[in-house]
Amino acid sequence: MSRILAEHVLTLAQSQPEKQALLFKKESLSYSELADLIVKCAGFLSGLGIRKGDRVLFTALSKPETVAIYLGIQYAGAVAVSMDKNATAEAGWQIYSDTDASLYITDKPCGEYAGRMRLFSLRELYHACVETTAETVGRLEHSSPDREDIAEMIFTTGTTGKPKGVMLSYRAVYQISKNTIDGIGILPDDRVLVPLPLNHSLALRELRGALWQGATVVLQNGFTFAREMEKNIVELGCTGMVIVPASLELTRSQMQDIFSEIVGKLRYIEVGAGSLTVRQRKEFTALLPATKLNNTWGSSETGGALFTNVNEVVKDPVQIAVIGKPLLGVVIRMLDADGQEMPHTDHDHPGRLALKGDMVMSGYWNREAETKDALRDGWLVTNDMVYTDEDGYVYMLGRADDIINVGGEKVSPVEVENLAGEFPAIRECACIGVPDPKETLGQIPVLFLVEGEGFSLEELKKYLPTRMERFKVPQEFVTVDALPRNRMKKLDRKTMRALWEQREALGT
Repeated sequence: MSRILAEHVLTLAQSQPEKQALLFKKESLSYSELADLIVKCAGFLSGLGIRKGDRVLFTALSKPETVAIYLGIQYAGAVAVSMDKNATAEAGWQIYSDTDASLYITDKPCGEYAGRMRLFSLRELYHACVETTAETVGRLEHSSPDREDIAEMIFTTGTTGKPKGVMLSYRAVYQISKNTIDGIGILPDDRVLVPLPLNHSLALRELRGALWQGATVVLQNGFTFAREMEKNIVELGCTGMVIVPASLELTRSQMQDIFSEIVGKLRYIEVGAGSLTVRQRKEFTALLPATKLNNTWGSSETGGALFTNVNEVVKDPVQIAVIGKPLLGVVIRMLDADGQEMPHTDHDHPGRLALKGDMVMSGYWNREAETKDALRDGWLVTNDMVYTDEDGYVYMLGRADDIINVGGEKVSPVEVENLAGEFPAIRECACIGVPDPKETLGQIPVLFLVEGEGFSLEELKKYLPTRMERFKVPQEFVTVDALPRNRMKKLDRKTMRALWEQREALGT
């Protein structure tokens, strides 16, 4: 079996030509049709002068044509650079110029930057491939790439706000796909619903894993539409789904009484790009008793690396809070403040998580200093503070810069959120550390919360000291209509800190 996905799809087209590879509403591509489009797209790009190693940007619409073009770029030997469908003209230009790209395949208006970029319509490219023969668009002399060649680039935003291009080799893409298949248990007969933007690491790894298995991928343009999700699950017979925690919560809210009936038809759900809270793990496993609920820790730099079968840990009062366990081939260790490996970790002595394995990125594009800081002797060093138990499970305390220092005691915002989140009248909550106004403790915990029915702040204040040590108890509370989140629905603690500073400035 080839370890290059585009090549593997061509092989599958020989063994299962009529099987559906991609579905989107009324659109469908069989494996033979997808393979044909990959070859045609590669030939077309070759005719445009695209050569091995060239960076090619494309707008990552959640549609079959995007997948064909994504794999066609790689089959042509170029580096596929997926772009957010909502990216501004300026953002497109920044990444185009930063990567020294050879082509931008998009139908988005590029405004004043259009004249500075080589553009080609995504719609026209796809139609040209559909409506013509391979001979018309040009034959490509395909040569299989080396495993260390860069296959694709995923742009992520760091703490500085500047986009960083995560370079993934063919070696990494293959291992990330294998980890997803092994960690989640994707089967060849599955129909996997992907209601996420295809420029995001989580969506891409589910897409790749399903195609590697020869399964069917059902694309959904947007992950907040429960009605469309219901239609896809019921009418298209989806058996698996990938989703982020906030969107799963929103789906439950929108579906209400039919949530268990509809979503419970799925054999599995992978939840990534964030951890389900303890309360969510209890509630969703109760609502979906026949569905395997997986929670994955991962990143653009590693893909999914730590996996939790929530159904297996939900009844254990301690292990219910784990973020996962590494698969075979994913090696982890914890580092102390000096970057040295810690022989033992526990709740009171956590370390910085480092990972090693074929799934690790090659580096950040044109970011030598940041690459050197992140990659050390083959280890990817993260900013996550974790510890392990005797069973090999990993527990998250939070990002290193999110840990709260209360008079010398280290407080995990994740732990506070899990414990406070079990208070019945809180819909959701998030914890941050802020400067102690009395200037005695250094920092104090502050809890942002969304009130549920029957909420009482006084009752909450009585409840919290019964669940956690005194120094961990939030000393201030901020009620909001919704917690601030980024586009992928992750908690935005930076915005919470800004809101707190504004609140303090106004004296409220």
